[in-house]
Amino acid sequence: MTSGKLVRGKARAPGVVVLVAMALVATVLGAKAQPYPSRSLTILVGYSAGGQADALARIIGKQLGENLKVSVVIENKTGANGMIAAQAAARAEPDGYTILLVTDAMVAIDPHLATSNHFDLSKAMEPVVNVMWSPLLLAAANNVPANSVAELVALGKQKTQNLSFGSPGSSTPHRLAGEMLQKYGGFTMTHIPYKGTSVAVNDLLGGQIPLLFGAPTAVEPLAMAGKIKVLGVTSEKRFPLLPDVPAISETFPEFKVISYTGFMLPKNTPKAVIATLNKEINQILATESMRTWLDKQRMVALGGTPDDFMRQIEVDYQARGELIRALGITAE
Repeated sequence: MTSGKLVRGKARAPGVVVLVAMALVATVLGAKAQPYPSRSLTILVGYSAGGQADALARIIGKQLGENLKVSVVIENKTGANGMIAAQAAARAEPDGYTILLVTDAMVAIDPHLATSNHFDLSKAMEPVVNVMWSPLLLAAANNVPANSVAELVALGKQKTQNLSFGSPGSSTPHRLAGEMLQKYGGFTMTHIPYKGTSVAVNDLLGGQIPLLFGAPTAVEPLAMAGKIKVLGVTSEKRFPLLPDVPAISETFPEFKVISYTGFMLPKNTPKAVIATLNKEINQILATESMRTWLDKQRMVALGGTPDDFMRQIEVDYQARGELIRALGITAE
């Protein structure tokens, strides 16, 4: 039986086959059994280095790396109001090693505006935790003849000068605040979108624009130095960390615009990985050093569960969509 001899001659011993199979299984199981995280993490930030979002990512990333004993890399992918970074994160492996820093603008404003990068981030990513919230400040150049929101409204209604306001982009809460103010006040302003707050602040100082909605960290130091003036804060009532600044709601009771920032992971990331990051970031937010840093940045710590964050996104997506449609806001 020549054919039989050939088969027997090439066949492997049963023991060898079993050993090879066991080795393969052990390799697979070993890979699956590796603790998370076992290598460096990357946090994608859709905004330029040095800004508020970038600073928040870096301080949390540093502490997260120390706690988990891995390196954490901050990668700035700017453009399209943060959506370049968002799309890169959505394409990443859902293994927990690529984390996206998200803002309310990315999850609750941009999806309502038709842009070339339009997509619904909340459907492409999993929430991890909402980190903080912060109000915006309405700042004015010193040569603007108004020292309060009421005086600004009166100035706008007089139409003796063309008013405009700057913001760090068309799909931002800063723009919403400006659109709301002129709607409630019954006057008109021209929106001037910038690529970031720092450029807008420079134009405010230089007299190119009379008004600006900006983060407290960008505006407050200049106001304290007497270089600009602050007319109001966009929180529902006076912000505890800036008690002397009147809330715009004192003039228009329904006025409220806040900004928040959190972290998300690609869709289908294992629940255990999400739970690990949620726990670690909540612990970081609870530390005295982190709370002190947030206070200095005029931010309020949030924290909570992934479900808490998703509910916040859903509520704001609905509310801001209604506001955008009511104000007739479109992409610029």
